[in-house]
Amino acid sequence: MIIILLYFFLLIIILFPLGIGTSKLLSIKVKLPLDIVLLGLVTITIFSSLWMFFLPLAGLWSFSLIFLSTVVFFYNRAEVYEQLKISKNNILKLSFLNKLTLLFTLLAIVYCTSLPAYVIDNESYYIQTIKWLDKYGLVKGLANLHVYLAQQSGFHILEAALNFDSVYDRFNDLSAFYLLIGVVWSLESDINDNYILKYYRKGLVVLSLICFTFISTPSPDTAVYVLTYILIYKFLKLWHHWDEKEFIILTFFCCQIIYFKVIMVLLSILVIMIWLKYYQVKKNVSWMLVGLLFLSLFIGKNLVVTGLPLFPLDYGIVTETVWELPLSVSNFYNGITKAQAFGVSPKVITEMNAFELSQSWFFHSGLEGLLNKILLLSILISFIFLITKKVKPAIKSVIIVFLFHVVVLFVTSPQFRFFIPLLVPSAVLSGLLMFKLSHKTVNFLILTFLFVGLIIATFTGLQNRLTDNDLMIRNYNLHALNLLIQPAPKSIYPNDFKKVTKNELQYHSPLNNSFLYGTYDLPLPAVNERYVEFMENKYQISIQKLGDSISEGFKYVKIKN
Repeated sequence: MIIILLYFFLLIIILFPLGIGTSKLLSIKVKLPLDIVLLGLVTITIFSSLWMFFLPLAGLWSFSLIFLSTVVFFYNRAEVYEQLKISKNNILKLSFLNKLTLLFTLLAIVYCTSLPAYVIDNESYYIQTIKWLDKYGLVKGLANLHVYLAQQSGFHILEAALNFDSVYDRFNDLSAFYLLIGVVWSLESDINDNYILKYYRKGLVVLSLICFTFISTPSPDTAVYVLTYILIYKFLKLWHHWDEKEFIILTFFCCQIIYFKVIMVLLSILVIMIWLKYYQVKKNVSWMLVGLLFLSLFIGKNLVVTGLPLFPLDYGIVTETVWELPLSVSNFYNGITKAQAFGVSPKVITEMNAFELSQSWFFHSGLEGLLNKILLLSILISFIFLITKKVKPAIKSVIIVFLFHVVVLFVTSPQFRFFIPLLVPSAVLSGLLMFKLSHKTVNFLILTFLFVGLIIATFTGLQNRLTDNDLMIRNYNLHALNLLIQPAPKSIYPNDFKKVTKNELQYHSPLNNSFLYGTYDLPLPAVNERYVEFMENKYQISIQKLGDSISEGFKYVKIKN
């Protein structure tokens, strides 16, 4: 826990100068310290994404990042000190209850992020994706080694850029840092906010309950939830009052969210709506360059890793690169993702019609089934609320985008966690319009949610009841004293492996091979031998290196009968 706290402190020291430097470069004066920190994270996302095309995100990168932040600090010392002073004053101005809440939340976050990771995706590709970026940067055809490695989220790029793996090997904690930023933002207030904005902002603590269980995992979900919630707040404010600097920040946040999780692409509708509303006032299209930059980075990384520019979409796009992921394997990946959401096997899903899929989704077993029912009820309430109540245009726009988002997800992959980033803001806004909450009620809800979230995340027995997935059930004997200094290892599984050599490719296969896609925290390259055999038998393709070194990449070769 102490090491995590020091890590957060280091991030703030690095991010403040970079955020201020970026605001000066863009000729905008950012007044809010948290916006400066978030802008610093956007800056590192862009620079690390460019860097990884040529060099790994460790060693030289870490030194260059700290050196750049130091240089920018010396040129902008006065502004940095001013913003730190504003941050201090903002915290001191919090009510006594909010100060206690912030302290409690900080301790809860550093404790929960010190626990072993909960989400099974951590064991299949989160750890390994970050390790590849740390050691080699982008690698051609990496998806051919393990199809899950095709999901090189912009968040994992940022995680690799800021985990300082060459110094300490247990930092994968940006999810917790984003959640901490969100909670601080939620507890602060703007005297110019009306009732809706004031308590919408407070509503972000609901997110803390959702995220406490998952912040020990380097998943993009928490960052996407926090950024989306803040983005919608900025959208609501901009709807009534044009502010060019806020619009630029809104654009950067939106692009970063989509870069983290492409399924959030419909958020761009909100940015476009603000631009169209004020186009006659500010006929400026320079913000589109931000979108083009992030789109180029997205396409570029996909071309290198998979050969498919819009992965996971393919639509017959052929690049004819040597390392291109076969469309059959790409379809296999999409089938797995969709089947998981509907609670059936990839084989069965191809034989089911839309009605049968809907039934399977609704009657999914365990917690997922319960959450799906709650989600459906929330969607129906949002729709009924939209057509029966007189809703202000800005809030109506948010709810409509959420409903469009629902449709897209039902067609692709209706996993509950994909709905949350827009579901929570829509639910909070709808609730605030239907019910008038007192200040005492809001504070009571805040403390209740934080307390319940911490209890669920802390106690293994309760957490295990949240899933019917055996691979996600935790069985560990760690106590607070074990985690007081440093966090738990990245993987909950033993790192026992065997070396396998085939077609001049030597890889590390886990001895615990009960999980077909499991690679855990094994040395690179890591892939389950059963997975390799599965690909050979199902698709008659074998994995080979592109050159003499694994850093040159991987390709699939058709097996000759």
